[in-house]
Amino acid sequence: MISTLPKGNNWGLSGHLYQYQGFWLTLPFLQRVMLVQQQFQAQPTDIMLCSAPRTGTAWLKSLTFATITRTSYDASTTPLLFKMPHDVVPFMELFKMILPLLCFLNAS
Repeated sequence: MISTLPKGNNWGLSGHLYQYQGFWLTLPFLQRVMLVQQQFQAQPTDIMLCSAPRTGTAWLKSLTFATITRTSYDASTTPLLFKMPHDVVPFMELFKMILPLLCFLNAS
Protein backbone atom coordinates (compact mmCIF):
# COMPACT_ATOMS: atom_id res chain seq x y z
CA MET A 1 0.00 0.00 0.00
CA ILE A 2 2.71 2.50 1.00
CA SER A 3 4.65 1.92 -2.21
CA THR A 4 1.65 3.18 -4.22
CA LEU A 5 1.40 6.53 -2.37
CA PRO A 6 2.77 9.78 -3.82
CA LYS A 7 6.28 10.36 -2.47
CA GLY A 8 8.02 13.69 -1.97
CA ASN A 9 11.17 15.38 -0.73
CA ASN A 10 11.70 15.54 3.03
CA TRP A 11 13.36 19.01 2.82
CA GLY A 12 16.88 17.74 3.33
CA LEU A 13 16.13 15.19 6.04
CA SER A 14 16.65 11.49 5.51
CA GLY A 15 13.83 9.48 3.99
CA HIS A 16 10.80 10.62 2.05
CA LEU A 17 7.41 12.08 2.84
CA TYR A 18 4.35 10.14 1.73
CA GLN A 19 1.00 11.70 0.90
CA TYR A 20 -1.78 9.83 2.70
CA GLN A 21 -5.37 11.02 3.00
CA GLY A 22 -4.38 14.59 2.15
CA PHE A 23 -1.37 14.83 4.52
CA TRP A 24 2.39 14.45 4.02
CA LEU A 25 3.88 12.07 6.60
CA THR A 26 7.24 10.49 7.34
CA LEU A 27 7.34 6.71 6.95
CA PRO A 28 7.38 5.84 10.69
CA PHE A 29 4.50 8.24 11.40
CA LEU A 30 2.55 6.94 8.40
CA GLN A 31 2.98 3.34 9.53
CA ARG A 32 1.65 4.16 13.00
CA VAL A 33 -1.32 6.10 11.62
CA MET A 34 -2.22 3.20 9.35
CA LEU A 35 -1.86 0.72 12.22
CA VAL A 36 -4.20 2.74 14.43
CA GLN A 37 -6.73 3.03 11.62
CA GLN A 38 -6.63 -0.75 11.10
CA GLN A 39 -6.63 -1.82 14.76
CA PHE A 40 -8.53 0.78 16.76
CA GLN A 41 -12.16 0.01 17.54
CA ALA A 42 -13.96 2.95 19.12
CA GLN A 43 -16.09 2.27 22.18
CA PRO A 44 -19.18 4.24 23.24
CA THR A 45 -17.30 5.66 26.25
CA ASP A 46 -14.19 6.78 24.28
CA ILE A 47 -13.26 10.43 24.21
CA MET A 48 -11.22 11.72 21.28
CA LEU A 49 -9.20 14.91 21.72
CA CYS A 50 -8.18 16.55 18.47
CA SER A 51 -5.98 19.60 18.15
CA ALA A 52 -3.38 20.98 15.82
CA PRO A 53 0.24 21.13 17.02
CA ARG A 54 1.13 24.13 19.20
CA THR A 55 -2.48 25.02 20.03
CA GLY A 56 -2.63 24.05 23.69
CA THR A 57 -2.75 20.25 23.39
CA ALA A 58 -1.07 19.71 26.78
CA TRP A 59 -3.51 22.10 28.44
CA LEU A 60 -6.47 20.38 26.76
CA LYS A 61 -5.21 16.95 27.87
CA SER A 62 -4.68 18.16 31.45
CA LEU A 63 -8.17 19.61 31.69
CA THR A 64 -9.78 16.53 30.19
CA PHE A 65 -7.85 14.12 32.43
CA ALA A 66 -8.58 16.19 35.55
CA THR A 67 -12.28 16.38 34.70
CA ILE A 68 -12.69 12.68 33.96
CA THR A 69 -10.71 11.54 37.02
CA ARG A 70 -11.96 14.17 39.48
CA THR A 71 -13.59 11.52 41.68
CA SER A 72 -10.54 9.23 41.57
CA TYR A 73 -7.86 11.72 42.67
CA ASP A 74 -7.68 14.83 44.78
CA ALA A 75 -5.30 17.77 44.37
CA SER A 76 -2.52 15.97 46.28
CA THR A 77 -2.73 12.60 44.49
CA THR A 78 -3.38 13.41 40.84
CA PRO A 79 -0.82 11.86 38.47
CA LEU A 80 -0.51 15.29 36.82
CA LEU A 81 1.71 16.32 39.78
CA PHE A 82 4.49 13.98 38.61
CA LYS A 83 3.62 13.05 35.02
CA MET A 84 3.26 15.12 31.88
CA PRO A 85 -0.22 15.42 30.33
CA HIS A 86 1.03 13.47 27.28
CA ASP A 87 1.90 10.56 29.62
CA VAL A 88 -1.58 10.26 31.12
CA VAL A 89 -3.39 10.97 27.82
CA PRO A 90 -1.10 9.60 25.10
CA PHE A 91 -1.14 10.31 21.39
CA MET A 92 -2.64 7.19 19.88
CA GLU A 93 -0.90 7.50 16.50
CA LEU A 94 2.58 7.71 18.06
CA PHE A 95 2.57 4.30 19.73
CA LYS A 96 5.05 1.82 18.33
CA MET A 97 2.74 -0.97 19.44
CA ILE A 98 -1.03 -0.84 19.45
CA LEU A 99 -1.43 -3.03 22.57
CA PRO A 100 -0.47 -0.35 25.16
CA LEU A 101 -3.01 1.98 23.59
CA LEU A 102 -5.77 -0.58 23.66
CA CYS A 103 -4.95 -1.48 27.27
CA PHE A 104 -5.06 2.22 28.24
CA LEU A 105 -8.35 2.81 26.48
CA ASN A 106 -9.97 -0.33 27.86
CA ALA A 107 -8.87 0.56 31.41
CA SER A 108 -10.48 4.01 31.35
